Amino acid sequence: MEIGKKEFFNIFKVNFDYEIVDTLIGKAIKMSSYDAFIYAYITGSGYLDNPFFQFKPKGLMDIFYNSLHYDFVTGLFDHTTINNTPYILSQSKPNLFIEDKYIVPVEFENESKLHEELEKYINIFEEAGLNHENIIIQRIELRKKGNGMEPFMEYLSSEYFKRHNYIVETQIPLSHRDGSPDFGGYLVSALDKKNILRSYFNGGFSIIELSMIRNFPNSKFSLFNNYDNSDDNELIVGEAKTSTFYMASQLEKYINTGFFNSAYEIHPNKVKPSKDFFGLLSINKNYKIFVNEPIDTYKLFSTH
Repeated sequence: MEIGKKEFFNIFKVNFDYEIVDTLIGKAIKMSSYDAFIYAYITGSGYLDNPFFQFKPKGLMDIFYNSLHYDFVTGLFDHTTINNTPYILSQSKPNLFIEDKYIVPVEFENESKLHEELEKYINIFEEAGLNHENIIIQRIELRKKGNGMEPFMEYLSSEYFKRHNYIVETQIPLSHRDGSPDFGGYLVSALDKKNILRSYFNGGFSIIELSMIRNFPNSKFSLFNNYDNSDDNELIVGEAKTSTFYMASQLEKYINTGFFNSAYEIHPNKVKPSKDFFGLLSINKNYKIFVNEPIDTYKLFSTH
């Protein structure tokens, strides 16, 4: 399926407990400010504060350029100064973590049409005396094959594996040669075996949540102080596509680094993995997210 506005709402309705509500500009997914920030960070969706340049947290909290190297990129740090954290961002944007947010999918053909539409949305809210900055715009780019929804598939992957006790992240900076995987998940066996993840996290969590502790104080993360390392951990990697089925060679490159145990293709239309040693995350005809696990083990031909 191509993910448009209709499919977007159906996927949420079938797989999540978020409420679908009516707003002044159409239907939306209602989320807490906490969940919405994670959504915006992963998908690159923007808060409706400006019709031309919406505030987007994606990329603002990057730290390193390469794995196993400790050179900072501008993001969370500016040189050695802490620059962008959820707390610092909330000081300049006080509404960021106040009140519920509303994810509104917007289909558009070109940027000028989108800008016109967003400007109209802002005027509607201002005339009604309501805060348009509580709206988050999910772009659906009809001019692109696959509608530019790869980041949305990254979000679905993150949420799926979080519910299966994984610690997850997206856009992982490996190296210029190896690229940046769209998705990674880490099942830390020492925590999982003690049921810590299930009991305290209601599943796993996204690494970005660690940066939000000051905004949302929660003692559950103190459990990591007692973490015992284990070699029996599951480290997975994924590549998301909506415009092509071609991702096998990239996944092989990722898994051949030796950093991961298994790899997953992420695609809304794919029904079977390209190779037996790949897993697959996809969406069935009833809009349910499903995962086929790898049935074979990848044989490394070189490691770093």
